[in-house]
Amino acid sequence: MGKKKGYLALAVSLAMITALPAQAAPTGPGAPPEPEKYSAEKWARLQDNRIEYDELADLVHEYNPDMSKAWDSYLTMKDDYLNMVTELESQYRHVEETTDQVVAATKFLNDPAIAAQAAQVKMLDKSYRTTVQAMRDTVNKWDTNPKATSALHRAERQITAGAQSAMIGYETIRQNIATLETMVKLYERQVELAGRQAVLGLATENSLTSANASLLAAQVQLNSLRDQQESVRRTLCMLLGYEPDSNPEICSVPKFDMARLSEMNLEEDTKKAIGNNQTLISQRTSAKGTTSDQIAARSRMIAEGDQKLTIEMQRLYQDVLDKKAAYDAACTGFTAAQMSRDASERQYNLGLLSEVQYIGTQISYCQKKAEKESADLNLLQAMETYDWAVLGFATVSD
Repeated sequence: MGKKKGYLALAVSLAMITALPAQAAPTGPGAPPEPEKYSAEKWARLQDNRIEYDELADLVHEYNPDMSKAWDSYLTMKDDYLNMVTELESQYRHVEETTDQVVAATKFLNDPAIAAQAAQVKMLDKSYRTTVQAMRDTVNKWDTNPKATSALHRAERQITAGAQSAMIGYETIRQNIATLETMVKLYERQVELAGRQAVLGLATENSLTSANASLLAAQVQLNSLRDQQESVRRTLCMLLGYEPDSNPEICSVPKFDMARLSEMNLEEDTKKAIGNNQTLISQRTSAKGTTSDQIAARSRMIAEGDQKLTIEMQRLYQDVLDKKAAYDAACTGFTAAQMSRDASERQYNLGLLSEVQYIGTQISYCQKKAEKESADLNLLQAMETYDWAVLGFATVSD
């Protein structure tokens, strides 16, 4: 009777063990890349205290504090699961020995009751081995199955998109500050000349007032931009894991690559955007319903979602084209301003142009140069927004 109780206890234990991993197994790739998975040159770049536009995704992946916590939690889950699998595998030898003993006892005692228990024990033994093997397969595929980390990767991409916008915004402000610093100097000289001419009766008080107003407006705008620059700098630093008060070098954003425009295909890109958009995926995978009205409502919801995203993709596509047209116009204006500046320099050096007139052409040149630089960055931002939409990050309005 004691043996029978022992066999029953084993059967219960096996049943409990096989039930353990049923809800415990996440599947998906493991940790973010370890330093050794980068080339030495790339890893050095990520640690050189310089923020470069093409490094943003890697910097977010490695150093964004929220993503670091999320990946750490994921890795802890992976380690805990692996330890559980290892423990269960180490225990199987004892389970196998006990199963062999039960089978041997069945043959020796020839007792139908024990034989029935032995059959149950063998079934549980097989279930144990199958479950542990499935868990081991999960561990082996952990780093290649993307399902479990899709939410983490999506979060990374959203943060990366935010970091791109912040860096483009920072570059826009930096260029505008450089332009305004030059213009303030030109306005100051303009005010000085207007003051002298007013004293000599060669200019009206209105000219001096106008020059002072232009100088004051430029100074106010310059101070405002400097405040904005600091705010954007702190935001970018926090997104990339830097302390807000740290001072990494924020490198210039590269000029927009016009070849990206030729890669746009609205029809194909819209199909990809619909297939990648998480909101639409949730709609497509929602419960179908049980009544004809529920089924029809779900179909309408899916069709409307697809239509809304199609319209949004058309808007984003047109925005890229509009920004390209604005860039072309800015380039034309800058070229004309550059030619005018070059001509004014020659005339000024020959004494054919007054300093006031010369400064006026310099101011116009600075303005057109700033417009061209701003248009380039606007085009880059529009292109990035479009590409993120293709990857599934467009907003589908309710």
